Amino acid sequence: MATINMAYDHPQYTVHQNIAMGEGGGSATTFAKFVAVTAVQAYAVQYSVTTAGTQTASGGAQLNFVKVTGTNTTTATFVNIGTATVGNTRSQVLSGSAGGLALAAGDLIMVAQGTDATLRGVVAYEVAFQPLASVTS
Repeated sequence: MATINMAYDHPQYTVHQNIAMGEGGGSATTFAKFVAVTAVQAYAVQYSVTTAGTQTASGGAQLNFVKVTGTNTTTATFVNIGTATVGNTRSQVLSGSAGGLALAAGDLIMVAQGTDATLRGVVAYEVAFQPLASVTS
């Protein structure tokens, strides 16, 4: 296998991809972990409730979307789900800029749940390769 850089007009650079994660939450404090295999932009995350939460207190049913680079951890953004019902779906932009949240190879994004031990859901990330990112053919 060889490492290559594709042209700017290659579909990998022009089309956003949907990366679906399994169900998580409940007693797990972090879930839906995505590691970048090369330089990518993470644009948004979609969260659908599969088990309703029970907490209404601030931060209880909060979901934090966290970026980890080496030993640095930053909260990209958060959304308070509250006692949202099953099937409730929310979409959250991961960066205030139109360019998305930049991830280098090896960076991680994940969901860190608040203190609600009942809330569960499924997550999907919207990502795209950065132009001229190295990929393995």
